[in-house]
Amino acid sequence: MKRGNGIPSLSPEIIEHALIHCHPRHVAAFSQTCRAAYKIVYHCGDQYLWRQLFLSYPFDDPRESLERLRRYTPFDWKSELQRRVLAEAISRSPRATPEELTDALETFLNVVHTASPVTQGYKRVPSQSLLWVVDVLQSSNMLRSPLFDHYNSSQNLAHLRSYLALTLDDYDEDDVCGMEWMRSLRARSRCYVYDLGNYCRENDWGPFWKNGCVNWVHVESIINVLLSNLAEFSDPSQIDIRPPCGLEATRAYSAPGATTRNPKDWPGIEGKWARYVSFLDHRDLHAFNLITRNFHLDGGSFFDRARYGEAIFSLDLNLHLVEPDTVPDYYTLERFPESDNPLYPTLYFSGTSTGSQENEDEVIGSVYMNEVGVVRWRFVSTMVIRLLRM
Repeated sequence: MKRGNGIPSLSPEIIEHALIHCHPRHVAAFSQTCRAAYKIVYHCGDQYLWRQLFLSYPFDDPRESLERLRRYTPFDWKSELQRRVLAEAISRSPRATPEELTDALETFLNVVHTASPVTQGYKRVPSQSLLWVVDVLQSSNMLRSPLFDHYNSSQNLAHLRSYLALTLDDYDEDDVCGMEWMRSLRARSRCYVYDLGNYCRENDWGPFWKNGCVNWVHVESIINVLLSNLAEFSDPSQIDIRPPCGLEATRAYSAPGATTRNPKDWPGIEGKWARYVSFLDHRDLHAFNLITRNFHLDGGSFFDRARYGEAIFSLDLNLHLVEPDTVPDYYTLERFPESDNPLYPTLYFSGTSTGSQENEDEVIGSVYMNEVGVVRWRFVSTMVIRLLRM
């Protein structure tokens, strides 16, 4: 860069310092003005410029979460910032393709996974990265795009919506479109949850694929049914029993007592839990599954009826770790295999389950991380055991 008046007369360090206060798009535009500018932006000796642009966007410092995850690989500040800025542009573009939207969803999921953890001993500060994701999704309405119709995007979409847990689906009383969206979403979710064809030995009778990965469409449907029922059946005069929801509730160490837990308790088993149970009357469940077997009938219309039996209730669980050899013989569920990973061993627990009528049952179970990194819980209550013995 030939010295003279204006920007060319400044040293690269001063130019770099000025660029830190610019939007990444403007930095990219500056790099196109001359070869020297391009070199300063893209071929400087370190990633100081891109690190500062990343952190001032603002995003959380990924080094905090990567350290907690025991990942010590260098972070590519430039590539990750470019990826996030592109995802934001795609979410707002009316010409985005399904493939581009799928890539954007993967980026948003990555941002959620690398959000800064809640730190022990400090005032809880909201995650800047999660605030950015919520702002982009709210302003772009991307989650309701009609282009999400093929398999890959539906899984990514359901994955992200599972984390959001209906927090972006609120509507006012006069919002007809919002009301219709929620009615349709709730009907689709009920159809998926109550379809007995979605449960078999191959998926371990739950929201999983045969390879052990999570079926996020199934998970989102369960969340939608539970939260919709909790909102509908909750008594405004009583304490709100709905769980914390939204992206902030997905942060590492966000659960109460998580930062002070037993070091051996990697899944955070010990402590108090709220368990939510929702189900159809068995006669309605049978009738619904007869309808879904007839492809000429719309299963969703079943839930437009005024009369069908669906219930929801909560249970308080108090759990603690136990040694494997102390698990009673009447714990007849198939046990998870013992993990070969010393960081995530298979753990066993017991405790109590208390209902609204103060009836108390014993709970026994185990937690296991499978080979694809999915954490699996399996437990049974003594109430179920008594019923099986009758």
